[in-house]
Amino acid sequence: MIRAELNQSRLRGGQRLPLVFAQKALGACAKELNEKKHKRVSIAFVSEKEMRRLNNAYRGKDTVTDVLSFALDEDGFIGELILSYEQAARQAKQMNHSVRTEIGFLIVHGILHLYGYDHEQSAQAKKMFARQVRILKTLGINPAL
Repeated sequence: MIRAELNQSRLRGGQRLPLVFAQKALGACAKELNEKKHKRVSIAFVSEKEMRRLNNAYRGKDTVTDVLSFALDEDGFIGELILSYEQAARQAKQMNHSVRTEIGFLIVHGILHLYGYDHEQSAQAKKMFARQVRILKTLGINPAL
């Protein structure tokens, strides 16, 4: 079981993600990853400016990205997901689905990174994306995003 600590203080009204939605995505991840222990993850939304700064500082990429994952396995805390609502909204528009669907996709993708999955090399990508597809399908999210 993975529980979210959700920080959306910079989001307004309809932009806010219901905790129950985040928990549903995390529950699907925990089931696929066979996570039996109680774990916690912090999910925070930051400005585009902050996301660009973090992406540059930690990945050497001077661009806004959609999600960053920072792993930390300590006292049941698996790490932090940092999301850009604005970037997710742009991607949702491009993919012709809702921002909530896009954020669900990003949570799943970020959790897999926290559990050590990566997609830099094709063998790693194949494993990561296979798990991602299974999780997204259980959530009713089209995995062909």
